Amino acid sequence: MINSFREPMNTSYRNNPIKILMLLIMLFYLSNCAHSLPTLEYTTHGLTYSYSDSVEINYEIVGHGDKKILFLHGFGTSLHTWDDIKYLFPQDEFSLYLLDLKGFGLSSKPKDDKYTLQEQANIVVDFIKYLDSKTLSLVGHSYGGGVALHAEMLLAKDISKTRIDKLILIDCLAYMQDAPVFIDLLTIPVINKLTFLVSNSYKAEYILGKVFFDKELINEKLIARYSSYYYGEDIPYSFITTAEQINPIEYEQLIEAYKSVATQCLIIWGDNDPILSLENGIKLSKEMLNARIEIVSECGHVPHEENPVVAYNKILFFLNNK
Repeated sequence: MINSFREPMNTSYRNNPIKILMLLIMLFYLSNCAHSLPTLEYTTHGLTYSYSDSVEINYEIVGHGDKKILFLHGFGTSLHTWDDIKYLFPQDEFSLYLLDLKGFGLSSKPKDDKYTLQEQANIVVDFIKYLDSKTLSLVGHSYGGGVALHAEMLLAKDISKTRIDKLILIDCLAYMQDAPVFIDLLTIPVINKLTFLVSNSYKAEYILGKVFFDKELINEKLIARYSSYYYGEDIPYSFITTAEQINPIEYEQLIEAYKSVATQCLIIWGDNDPILSLENGIKLSKEMLNARIEIVSECGHVPHEENPVVAYNKILFFLNNK
């Protein structure tokens, strides 16, 4: 049963002292809850890419085919967000590279104050060059979609021969708007620290209740997966710093650049996304030069988890056709 505490997704807490007080009471009440421990499958490191002396990126490879795809997860999750879709790809045809972005999952979380979109995109571009593949496809969800867009534009300007062949954006953070409540809270002093006193399983249920349209699909396996995202002593720092460094000015510069992106792009969007509305996806598809949008019906913010077969079929068709 999903916890009954609910708030409208795009309602800011920052200027509402009554809501802040109510939230503080709730957080103090829940602060005695024991932190749930993620299962071993979510805490075992995969492969490691060393970006710098202080930043090591955890990643996983699925498949051994010639067609390479790099996957970037959304804010506050990890490479395990792709668990329901990754084995649908024929392993003799595709090689999937699933990354934990800096500060998330099992990647490094250095206290270096460098968690901007630019920093994440720089790491992704370096990783793509490390793969030494002339072309590959890039998939990004939500915040990871914003990183993917930025990385694609960086590579387009790069003198190297490495290029993104096809770009796939799933419910992508492409425009600034009122932040979802769980990001908004992370930018409010004191409250942002208190949110990490709440049990991981409660946070997981709460977030799943926000991002899924069909609440009946939320089960213990999903709760365990989402609980694992909040595991680790440095998670509060990396989550809070990343939320604080989502820069509206930086996004305004990105928005103008969308018009110059010539890469073939598929935009996938849940028609009932309560976090980033479908209007954002439609707008993005019109602003990019070579993009089209596919809508997943009766679906929320995470089509690859809520309806993985439909999301997979749309991705596969796009990749296999000009």
